[in-house]
Amino acid sequence: MAAQQQYPEQKLHYEKLLSSYLGLNFTIFLGLLPKNSISILSTLHNNNKALSFKLMQAEEQLKHMHSRRKEDSKANARVVEIFASHRHAWQQEEKRLFQQIDQSNEEIAYLKRRIEDFERVEAEMKASIEDLKRDVSLRDEMLNFMSRSSCEVESGNGECFVGGGYGESYDNGFGSDLLNSGASKFWCEKGGDCKDMHYESLEPVYHLKHFVARRESPWKIDGDSTGVSSKLKVLEQELVNLERVVKPDLSKVPSAMRKQAKRYQALTGKIDDLCARMQASDPSESNLSSEFRTQRQSEFLLEAFRLQQRASETSQKLMALQTEAGKHYQGDELEGQAKLATKRSLDSIRNNFKEIQRNLEIWLARIIGDLEGVLARDGSARVREYYDSRYPYVQ
Repeated sequence: MAAQQQYPEQKLHYEKLLSSYLGLNFTIFLGLLPKNSISILSTLHNNNKALSFKLMQAEEQLKHMHSRRKEDSKANARVVEIFASHRHAWQQEEKRLFQQIDQSNEEIAYLKRRIEDFERVEAEMKASIEDLKRDVSLRDEMLNFMSRSSCEVESGNGECFVGGGYGESYDNGFGSDLLNSGASKFWCEKGGDCKDMHYESLEPVYHLKHFVARRESPWKIDGDSTGVSSKLKVLEQELVNLERVVKPDLSKVPSAMRKQAKRYQALTGKIDDLCARMQASDPSESNLSSEFRTQRQSEFLLEAFRLQQRASETSQKLMALQTEAGKHYQGDELEGQAKLATKRSLDSIRNNFKEIQRNLEIWLARIIGDLEGVLARDGSARVREYYDSRYPYVQ
């Protein structure tokens, strides 16, 4: 108990001693300070304020830089999002362009093949023309030889005297140049009772009309003559009647049928236009060169082939339309009199479509056949026909 009372007294004593010591040290420190210490303290205080202000400015700049960095980060993130959102579209566009390039390359290759085919066909046609020209020249020589031989056989009667050369003249008043050109009017006369034999010219006769009775050229008729226009009008009326009897939810098929009818109308118009241009360009015109005439008829033939291909595609669409119509109207949506009327109308429309398709195909086939015949009927072919009909013994 006594020890506990002694401890606070010692503690108090030491505290007083420490206070005295600190006061003495502070007094000595103040005594040792120089005379201008007050001004130095004020200077240090001002410097401290300046440094504090600079520190505050630096902290403000640092905060501003942090905020700008955050904004830049947000902007960069937004840009990344935009690029990511557009990247898929760019990839799709790149694929589409590559596909378009591949398709263009394929089309170029196809056109090159077509050009090679056309060049090959042109070479074959030129070779055929040369063969026909050689054939014509051989037949001319054969006819000249046979005519000279006939005159030499008959020369014993004193009526005809034929020399051995092509350039010598005949006693009947005609030179050998007439026979060599293939346009002789007479052969040598036999005796006094033999009649003169007259022959037509062997030159190409494009300007002459055939004497053989033939049907009208297919390009000299139109859609009305083929019956297509009238059937299209009947078909239009039947489609109107069908739309009246069917329900509104089943009107999809009549609309498709109307589109099919418009396809046939467009195809008929194109064929009519082709026929009009062909009729305006008569292949029997004599004032045109054979090369230009052949080129023009070849263009018509190619266009006719394209129309025939389009007619085939239209036929395929018609088959698909008939299948779709059968699926729509085989159910129980229609009953009684409406179902019977719809069935009759559909049967009539189907028959009209078939008749229109058949008439168009026959029309195009006749046009193509006549064009191919015109192209094959060149000058050499006409001369060969003349020889075969006039001189059947010349083989």
